[in-house]
Amino acid sequence: MNTDMQNEISNIEPREEHVLHFWQPYTFKAYEDYDYLRRSIIKRFVNILLRIIVAILFNPLNRILLGLKVKGRENIKKVKDKGYVFITNHVHAVDCTFIDCLIPFKRLYYVTLESNFQIPVVRHLIRMLNAVPIPSSIHCTKEFLDNMDKAIAYGNVVCMYPECYLLPYYKGIRKFKKGAFHIAIKNKCPIIPMVVTFRKPDGIFRYIKKKPCITLTVLEPLYTDNIDNTLNNEIKLMETCHSIMKSYADSIYDT
Repeated sequence: MNTDMQNEISNIEPREEHVLHFWQPYTFKAYEDYDYLRRSIIKRFVNILLRIIVAILFNPLNRILLGLKVKGRENIKKVKDKGYVFITNHVHAVDCTFIDCLIPFKRLYYVTLESNFQIPVVRHLIRMLNAVPIPSSIHCTKEFLDNMDKAIAYGNVVCMYPECYLLPYYKGIRKFKKGAFHIAIKNKCPIIPMVVTFRKPDGIFRYIKKKPCITLTVLEPLYTDNIDNTLNNEIKLMETCHSIMKSYADSIYDT
């Protein structure tokens, strides 16, 4: 295996364990020529229809049941005509719906674990909503990365959780992996950090919620146009994003 391929695999390969474990009676592996982008007319139509349903259901439910508030929407408008990478901390089982409702008019791909495609019912829903499996096979890694490049080139959004694994209601920013930053720099596209934080229930939520309310904050985009595609630069961008997100999270919890 050549060095470039080893670097690409190390950028995206998950090496930890989920805190939450779901029933996974099915087997699934991303295979060669897997349809990552689902660009056929029928698949695009199904995706649009499902996203409308998600918006109708989850937009009010997230606000009512989770107390969701969104800040910094104006930062998305700064890159609205481009393909870009979204990154966020992974701290709630339905935090992907926060993002889906945030950009309803932009085609969106979620990078997720192959194991999520082994969960009954969920496996079909996330597939139709354009969830993209990280291949465990090294032979599929380049194909996966090439398809994410195409998604960006088409002006779509690639959403990644650089922490990789869900840790519910965790206050803080965990260690990142390099995949999102590799894709952003390789494609010279913006990367938009978001931070999910928690706040004490107030108002009516004091009487109906035991768990904290949720705030999603969209931070300023970072641009990669003038960054050379090297491993050192990927690490620097990763560290910069981690520092920005951690500083924001710390400022919320320190107040």
